[in-house]
Amino acid sequence: MPVYRYVAKNLKGETMDGEYEAVSLDALEQMLRTKGYFLVESRVKGSEFTLSGMYSKINAKDIAVFCRQFAVILNSGITILEAVGILRDQASKKRMREILDDVYNELQKGRVLSEAIMPYDDLFPEFMKNMIRVGEASGSLDTILNQLADYYENDYKIRRKIKSAMTYPAILGVLTVAVVILLMVAVLPMFSDMLTVTVFLMSVSRFMVDNLLLIIAIAIVLIILFSYYIRTEGGRLWFDGLKLRLPVVKNTVLKTVTARFARSMSILLKSGIPIVNAMKIMQDLIGNRAVEEKFRGATDEIQEGKGIAGPMRRLEIFPPLLIHMIVVGESTGELDEMLGRTAGFFDEEVEEAIEKAVSMIEPAMIIIMAAIIGVIILSVMLPMVSIMETVQ
Repeated sequence: MPVYRYVAKNLKGETMDGEYEAVSLDALEQMLRTKGYFLVESRVKGSEFTLSGMYSKINAKDIAVFCRQFAVILNSGITILEAVGILRDQASKKRMREILDDVYNELQKGRVLSEAIMPYDDLFPEFMKNMIRVGEASGSLDTILNQLADYYENDYKIRRKIKSAMTYPAILGVLTVAVVILLMVAVLPMFSDMLTVTVFLMSVSRFMVDNLLLIIAIAIVLIILFSYYIRTEGGRLWFDGLKLRLPVVKNTVLKTVTARFARSMSILLKSGIPIVNAMKIMQDLIGNRAVEEKFRGATDEIQEGKGIAGPMRRLEIFPPLLIHMIVVGESTGELDEMLGRTAGFFDEEVEEAIEKAVSMIEPAMIIIMAAIIGVIILSVMLPMVSIMETVQ
């Protein structure tokens, strides 16, 4: 059973903190309410950041492998308890072993799997918890786990391609900054005594030489603050909204969102989850806060019995092909199959969009790099040419 570290307050503003062993976060909140407190902050003990934890972080690939192995073991006739024990013993990451050990202990006490996994969002995301609950109720947990494995494998593949595609532009950006700093701090001061270098550039150069450490410290602080801000609810909403306004990035984001929606919705509907419930689950699976905010409005309309196609079209986010496939799926009663086929098509579209975005970003980065460095070099070369002409 997980141990929670918590901070709570009462109506008088008094604070209480400590540790409490509970089945789930709901149990912790109920305990606090009986004492007249409400939960302010909580985390599972042992999940705090450590240097070793950087190498033990669970990603989509780990989840996909876990689901696939779990499904294979269950298919062989082994019980859920024994399967979790096997997966725990062979887990390569410390965090995963700790979680599965807790889940194993809870199963031994008679809890069902869907209850035992509730506190552990890093190995069992909300989507996965819902699907496992459906698998338990329908007796098709092995089939559900195979579908989840496909889902997380595909999700990991897309994330990896995006990261891989952005590696080269990121390297170019770092090199540009490094070269500019080198020229301004080390090269320009060498010519300041013998050449009349551009006044503005020399002022910038002197400032950078005198305050280099301060500039680096400010840059690091700004990066940390920005990283923290985009992890907050408001920051994430702003940053995801910005992605939808950037010309090159927008197309890739929308196609990624479309592929994720089609695949996730298809899996949910195939599992027998009603459309309204599936749409509510989808609100937190889109992967873009700005789109999710609009999506909630569509969910409200669908709850009123207006179908899916109309509200989805009015969002003006998803491409016409997806809307058309939803219309066909609703009319034929095969919405899950239609969405599954559409997901495969948009997976390919995502790959093409990523390649296209990179093909546009790379030359743009090179041009920017060449322009900045070119201006600095010209500011040195032009006075030298002028001196040479005077001498001749």
